[in-house]
Amino acid sequence: MTLTMVTRRMQYIVNVPRYAPRFLPNIPAFATKAAPFSPIILTSRTFSATHMPQKKKNKGAVNEKMAEPMDATPQLDLNGTSSEMESVVARCSEHVRTLVGSLGRVDAALLDDVRVSTGKGIKPIPLHNFATVGVRDNVLVITAYEPETLKHIEKAIYAVGKDLAPQIMHDEEGVMIVHVPKPTGETRKILLQKCIKECDHAKTMLRNVRQSAQKHMKHDSDNKILSKNEAQKESKKLEEITKKHTALLEQVAAESHKRLSL
Repeated sequence: MTLTMVTRRMQYIVNVPRYAPRFLPNIPAFATKAAPFSPIILTSRTFSATHMPQKKKNKGAVNEKMAEPMDATPQLDLNGTSSEMESVVARCSEHVRTLVGSLGRVDAALLDDVRVSTGKGIKPIPLHNFATVGVRDNVLVITAYEPETLKHIEKAIYAVGKDLAPQIMHDEEGVMIVHVPKPTGETRKILLQKCIKECDHAKTMLRNVRQSAQKHMKHDSDNKILSKNEAQKESKKLEEITKKHTALLEQVAAESHKRLSL
């Protein structure tokens, strides 16, 4: 039965008392004087789905959040960590070797770490881009490609801090000699302090590399890439790698102390 048919039937029922005396003479008169009947107006809203009984929500239900996707990319690489530590030890060893070798030795290699800048804001570049270096009469001889760069070369040599004494030759255009001082007790002490400082700096860099590897290990453990037992094994390997390279740095420091204390 449609909504229209229901509405018409209800209207007919409501209007029956008004027409009852005419069509139904046997009905008592008092029946027509009954209290007026309030018609029920049926609309589509009456049968709307929004007025249908709603199922109560379970108050005890907990809205579970979707778990964030894990980063399953492994980050720990002990081989790479070992390579980084080897590079740190190699740089430190080379620098210390240069410092120790500069003690009273006249060699063009003493100026290998000299960097020359020809002006403010200009990046310094190696000395061999501006001149050649040789040895003559127990002094270093620098021959500049362009004589006007000698003042910049002189400044760069002083900046190295090896107690070298450059001197521009006025009787030879574009030529500078560098006197290498004889080793003294004070000179040895200064060089030893520089070597120790260099080794301490290298140890700090080793610790930084180890901390980075530990962060990568934690990442892999949190993301279930490494089990608890595997993480413990990798942690032991990392400590062994760190101890190995720390011992190499201590050996470099000990050798420099031995040579500079003679």
